[in-house]
Amino acid sequence: MGGCYGSSYGWMSPCTTSKRTIIAQKKKKVSKPNWQQHLKKFSDEHELDDLVEAYKGFFRTRKNGGFFAELAKSSGIDDVAKIPKEFSNYEYEVKFDVQPTGSGEEPKVADYLNAFDFPAAANARFLKDPVNTVAMGINHFLGDGLDERLVIIEKGGGTFLKEKGRVIPLDFGIPYEEIVMKREEARYAANIQQILEKAAEVKQEDGVDYRGKIRKEKGDAFVLDTNDGRIYSMSFTRSHLIKADETAESEIQRQLEFEYAGFLPKFPGFEEKSERQIIQGLVDVAKYTYVLYNGAKIKNNWKINLGITGERKYDFICGNKVELPGRRELPSINLIPGRVKEVVN
Repeated sequence: MGGCYGSSYGWMSPCTTSKRTIIAQKKKKVSKPNWQQHLKKFSDEHELDDLVEAYKGFFRTRKNGGFFAELAKSSGIDDVAKIPKEFSNYEYEVKFDVQPTGSGEEPKVADYLNAFDFPAAANARFLKDPVNTVAMGINHFLGDGLDERLVIIEKGGGTFLKEKGRVIPLDFGIPYEEIVMKREEARYAANIQQILEKAAEVKQEDGVDYRGKIRKEKGDAFVLDTNDGRIYSMSFTRSHLIKADETAESEIQRQLEFEYAGFLPKFPGFEEKSERQIIQGLVDVAKYTYVLYNGAKIKNNWKINLGITGERKYDFICGNKVELPGRRELPSINLIPGRVKEVVN
């Protein structure tokens, strides 16, 4: 028979509650933090303390995500699908190469995501919404010797097309802006006829051909920059190269990616349609992630080693070498309660 928690205390009888304790509980009602009140106060006054308290209160009784949806509602956005996004024809992302070490069965995708917990400190620069949506799909790639032009995606019982443009160099003078990848992108659902027609069209371009496919495991969470209200998706992907003869998958690419996903209005530091601010935010979240989680524990005896990378899924498929090395270390960073400050250029 199992013991009761109270039996750990000598002045209580096992599995009973003392009369003295019952009287004390009646006299003193423990008030729980009201995260909705803090959220309402934040939407009115935009004090970071209120946002952090609302966040901590929300997750005090929850493990799953959904906080950003509540934050969006408090900002006047009832449908998360309507969260606005600047420069919607472009993707902006930073990629980490993830090298795990350990023995036994490798951790699951959700375990990797959970390793990046982004603690809600008093002055937290970044807050994480751990929605932990995990899915698997097959991606087929068409492109030339350097860049993909079309990705055909089989996922969740549906088929999709993703059109990719070439990487666009950045020139804002922001330190480490070269770690941010900008390119045109369009993704949409497509039936088999549309896929065949689009693939035939793309293959007419010089040097474009079918290059191969991967089985991709992907888990998603989201990160909020409390400076300006911008949201970045945080995705862990584990891509398995499928050989032309459909033999066993031997090569695996593991990456952590941050991509600009939109913004929540009314944050005091927000500068609308500021590409510079998006780039700076991605650089900052990359620095923050590197200093907190390079060498961090995932689960059991497994750990993660991080390095900035410019390797795309297409490079992995084709075996391309990229100008940004396969792994790059970020500079020394000084943490100032929940915020990052670069100290070495």
